[in-house]
Amino acid sequence: MESGATDIAHVEYVAQLARHLASVPHVHIPHPRRSAVAIVIRLINSAAYPPYPPSQTPEATTQSLHEFLSNSVLASARAQILFIQRAQHDRDPWSGNIGFPGGKHELCDESDQATAERETREELGLDLREGYVHLGQLNDVAVYLLGQGTRMAVSPHVYLQTQKQTPELRVSDEVASAHWIDFGCVLDRMDHPVRQFTAKYRSIGACIAARLFPKQMHRWWFRLLSVCLGKLHYTVLPLPYTSEYSVTNKVFEAGTNSVRVSDHVRFASDTELYLWGISLCMVSELVDMSLPVAPQNVWSVASPWPQLGSWLWMDVNWMTNSVHRLTWTTHRRKPWTSQSDFFISYFRTLSIAFPVSCAAKLALAIYVGGFLFKI
Repeated sequence: MESGATDIAHVEYVAQLARHLASVPHVHIPHPRRSAVAIVIRLINSAAYPPYPPSQTPEATTQSLHEFLSNSVLASARAQILFIQRAQHDRDPWSGNIGFPGGKHELCDESDQATAERETREELGLDLREGYVHLGQLNDVAVYLLGQGTRMAVSPHVYLQTQKQTPELRVSDEVASAHWIDFGCVLDRMDHPVRQFTAKYRSIGACIAARLFPKQMHRWWFRLLSVCLGKLHYTVLPLPYTSEYSVTNKVFEAGTNSVRVSDHVRFASDTELYLWGISLCMVSELVDMSLPVAPQNVWSVASPWPQLGSWLWMDVNWMTNSVHRLTWTTHRRKPWTSQSDFFISYFRTLSIAFPVSCAAKLALAIYVGGFLFKI
């Protein structure tokens, strides 16, 4: 990120976020299976908290937000974002992951926004209908699982706390812990998409064979296939947290939330949360919308595309990274012209690069074999 960007007052980022959410239409992904999450932001301020003017119409809400965020009392306030770590469940593909409160759409929900609010009440005991204002909606995100395609569409909804005191969080059995993370820390750790795994970024390796054939792990050929394919490394953004701004479910012991992919992968330590996947995509778009520039000219970007870990597929990584540089450029997180999804774009590119690599290796093997046979 450009130097000096993190020196701007946090309330200015929130005000810019509200303006962009109100003026930039979000991308809707039509899918029969839908989920929604709530991205909750609060402003921490030691001084007196300004009152939020009541509003009944969208126009009045816009004016109330402007008056609230323009109050000089909030000039030194720090913004925080609410994250959760999901509880461990063997059958949950997102077991132990870091994300936001939310869940699947139910018949009782009138809209995606209603789903986000209901799930937040159930998971954290936090009622977003009182003391919070709905700023708007980010782009829908497709949940794409390797070998399974698009499972559902997730609708992220952004809320701002307008009351000074945050109600006590009561985490349910679905949540291992809840954490308020400083927005400045998130801003400081955003990086460019083609700079692979810097000191601030890490990676989570998922066994490709296990994702493609989850029910065949006992087969004799599975180990050979897993060695040949290796792991697909997803970028992880570590975010430090403190116990002062965290709530832990007493049922879960610290450090036990891990999920079995091919080996144990931890999504949190005693000091950091490991943000990745669609949650990282949502956070990066949140940052994009918060910057004091037009979203189409944004310089803040999330992370590189996933990388194949085996040396056998270095050519595949070269091809996918080349496509990423050419189509998404080095200064944009996503192609605003096509509005392609982060992971779907990668897997579509991978579906071409991988067969090309296999064909090239096969042709080389045939050529070398024929040459040796003549000798």
